[in-house]
Amino acid sequence: MNVSRRFFIGGAFGALGAFSGCRIFTGTCCDGTPKLRFGVVSDVHVRLSNDGKGLYEPNDCTTFIHTLEWFRDQGVDAVMIAGDIADHGMVGEMEAVAKAWFSVFPNDRAPDGRKVTRLFVTGNHDWEGFKYGNFAEKVFPDAAVRATKVLRSDYKGNWERIWYEPFDPVWLKTVNGYSFVGGHWTADHCRGKDEIGISGVEEFFAANGGKIDPSQPFFYVQHPHPSGTCYGPEAWGRDDGRVMRALAKRPNAIAFSGHSHYTLTDERSVWQGAFTSIGTASLRYTSRFAIGKGPYANAGKGALMPAQKTFDNRQGMLVSVFSDHVQIVRRDFSRDASLGDDWVLPLPVAESRPFEFKKRAAVLGAPAFPEQAKAVASVKAAPAANAVPPAKAKPPVLKIEFPAALAAKARVYDYEIALKGAAEGAILSRVVAPGYHRSRNDPDAIAPVECLLPRTMLAGDAKEAAFLVTPVSSYGVKGKALETNVIKV
Repeated sequence: MNVSRRFFIGGAFGALGAFSGCRIFTGTCCDGTPKLRFGVVSDVHVRLSNDGKGLYEPNDCTTFIHTLEWFRDQGVDAVMIAGDIADHGMVGEMEAVAKAWFSVFPNDRAPDGRKVTRLFVTGNHDWEGFKYGNFAEKVFPDAAVRATKVLRSDYKGNWERIWYEPFDPVWLKTVNGYSFVGGHWTADHCRGKDEIGISGVEEFFAANGGKIDPSQPFFYVQHPHPSGTCYGPEAWGRDDGRVMRALAKRPNAIAFSGHSHYTLTDERSVWQGAFTSIGTASLRYTSRFAIGKGPYANAGKGALMPAQKTFDNRQGMLVSVFSDHVQIVRRDFSRDASLGDDWVLPLPVAESRPFEFKKRAAVLGAPAFPEQAKAVASVKAAPAANAVPPAKAKPPVLKIEFPAALAAKARVYDYEIALKGAAEGAILSRVVAPGYHRSRNDPDAIAPVECLLPRTMLAGDAKEAAFLVTPVSSYGVKGKALETNVIKV
């Protein structure tokens, strides 16, 4: 049988799911020298202080500079930002980001003299962030002064002055022979889950698509997610489908998008269908809960449990393009930690799509608890009626304790808590896996989990109960449940 090298690589990835990343092939079946390497971040959200005289410390340029320095040390040829650079859309914020960039890459050059290309697009915050909370009006009440401080007062002129490059709503750049197309947010205000999308992108591809080599991958970047791609039908911040229409006939396209702040530990960050779409996570307050799956016991907002931390993680990617695959390193820049095994896309992407949701989910399987793991249920009594000072009567609290489900390839995303013997699918609550947006070895991720639920979740006449705890992956694949002991309620 005559098996081509290209077919072998695609078939191998289809069988193994690329779980171990490029390590499968390094030094054996692929060229070990990248032809292109670029860093990717999104949602930098550098924020001006409330007096307008400096930067708000939690949202200053410290992490951004650290990230750029790491990219520089990896020998990148370019850096991509998928929007929301200036948190309140202020000139001073964008100027601070430019100052940070040129401090690491003076004149867009690495220390060895290599040119490092900027692949930046704007997002809704850059476009209209000055309106959020009436920020600009509060900080600069004088209308004439305010006009000089807001990016959108002269969006094109401010960009060209700050970044020393033309402002084209949709642009095409070439790095090491590979094409990049980017679309700035200029069309509409932020609408939340369902956005309008990038104006002019379909027309741009119609006019300029012939300049892109169909025999090799090319890269597209915009702020909202292309509709129907990464994170599936529940995705927040998806566009209206215009990019899907533009790229559907271009299987060599690899699109990057931000906006939702979903974590890179969510395997749905990579979607493969008519083309490839990748969610970039964010360099600020990663990440959101899964939309549409609640309620979550640790989501805050009146729940008995403290809210799961979501703003304490800052993520990005390093993309390396080889002759026969694209390797993506996922990194937490707040802890300088890996977020999981590298994602590896075989080339050409049209021949093998190991990251199709169903295919990838089947390869990774279900999350699992350690062998001999136990789940323990108990009841925390309500405060005594004669407590001093007098305590308002509260119903008893159900406490369910169990170990983290990390004994499998599939990463646990959340846990379902169900009453044993209840109708199938009757979920009492869910728990976001603590540390799910961090390294697999993070202390929060490996620590035992404690779930607190109100006794009122059970029928009023219930005398005893036992519970089932099921680990669930980001794809929704469920592992084997743990059964708790029976408790008097």
